[in-house]
Amino acid sequence: MNISNISNIIFNMKAVFCGIILFATVAGVFFAPYFSVSSVALVALFAIFFIISLSLIPEKWLWISMIAIGFFFFGVLRYQQYQGALESVTYPKDKDIKINAQVVEPPEDTKKATKVVIQDQDKKAKFLLVLRPFSGIKYGDYLSVEGKAIAPESEGLKNSLLVKGITYQMLFPKTEKVKAAGGLSLGMQVKNILYEVRNRFEAGINSTFPEPEASFLAGLLLGIKRNLPDWLMGDLQKSGTTHIIALSGFNITVIIMFLRMIFSKKSAKMSFYAPLIAIAGFVVMTGSQSSVVRAGIMGAMMMIAYRVGRQSSSAMAIIITAALMILINPFILRFDIGFQLSFAAFLGIIYLGPIFKEVLPIKSESVKEILAMTLGAQVMAYPIILYYFGNFSLVSLFTNMIVMPFIPFVMLIGFISATLGMMWPHLSYVLSWTVTFALKAIISVIHFSASLPYASLGDIGLSPTNLVICYVIVLEIVFIYKHLKKRRFTNGK
Repeated sequence: MNISNISNIIFNMKAVFCGIILFATVAGVFFAPYFSVSSVALVALFAIFFIISLSLIPEKWLWISMIAIGFFFFGVLRYQQYQGALESVTYPKDKDIKINAQVVEPPEDTKKATKVVIQDQDKKAKFLLVLRPFSGIKYGDYLSVEGKAIAPESEGLKNSLLVKGITYQMLFPKTEKVKAAGGLSLGMQVKNILYEVRNRFEAGINSTFPEPEASFLAGLLLGIKRNLPDWLMGDLQKSGTTHIIALSGFNITVIIMFLRMIFSKKSAKMSFYAPLIAIAGFVVMTGSQSSVVRAGIMGAMMMIAYRVGRQSSSAMAIIITAALMILINPFILRFDIGFQLSFAAFLGIIYLGPIFKEVLPIKSESVKEILAMTLGAQVMAYPIILYYFGNFSLVSLFTNMIVMPFIPFVMLIGFISATLGMMWPHLSYVLSWTVTFALKAIISVIHFSASLPYASLGDIGLSPTNLVICYVIVLEIVFIYKHLKKRRFTNGK
């Protein structure tokens, strides 16, 4: 047995042990809502498991089992501690309260209302304010707010707000801007600059491109969907292409694969550093929103693992990163769809991408690479989409195979055009013609696909059991592929 084989065995043993710990911790976080017990009871339950395991588990697996059980309960405790900290702050029910607060997220303006996230200066609890549209409130403003503190009754709304650390709502309260001696903290000043960059970039898109191409490009680059026409949003849903305008791992994936494809034949260093720089730029450009930051970190970890040169390293890097994020905010595992889709997309790229690359009958390596990675991400994420939305697009594969090869080009040239639009509007028009034509073509393909009979089937939701079965099938496919590939390699030898 040579040194290389020994190092591989050691690496695999470490990976298995690390995987057991991570899986146990994440499983504990996932199942924590079903444990309505105190920390003392959990410790007692752990001791009972320990005693039982002494007689049931072989000695060589005993300590691994006990470590796994310990980390499982650690995950449960972390979830309960995080939830308890959020829900410990209470306000009088059905009674007007008056608080001094600061706007801690950029206000979200829509045609019907403005949504503002504030933080109580005294109790540090976060509120979601629903105000009249275009209220003039900005990020960082200090407000005096008077209204009823409403705890969300809907379980779905409650969980979606808890992911963001929000525990209460106020519907159309009285608000008044006030001056504060402290001003903005350093962190908020930095975020304010990032949001200003994002707003200026959006303005550059709107001044450079016509509608609906401008709104579509804003969705591609910034994830902004508020200006998209209803008919186009409906077409994206029916054609199974909504992922291209969602700020998640998909956008990061497109950037990584496109730049790696361009620089891989020229310079190994550039194929590593260019995507990292682009990821950082994309995070800044989108205002460093939490969903993009998480996707950016996972993408950067995947690039570092690519540099190491092991597929298993890439997967382990993504899993470790995701586990750390879950420990920081345990609610993202169960209630943050964007996080779930990003995680699934990255794993799809790592494990399913190579399979699609082998079976796609396409001669162009660059086109095959983009399509293979896209299909890998989509197949891995699709069960989650069905679970939450219950909408199955029969034309998704067809539409994505046509549209996806053009998306990296549109994102790159569109970014350059919009950047020029902020500084030299007239110079940007030269590039904008090409991008506008490509955007029109993409929108036309999406509209055509969505208008086909039976393009989309509704009410095909997955139960939790069926969701698990879907991913078991995917794992079996990956296992069979790896087995056949290993046998081919052995026979070839």
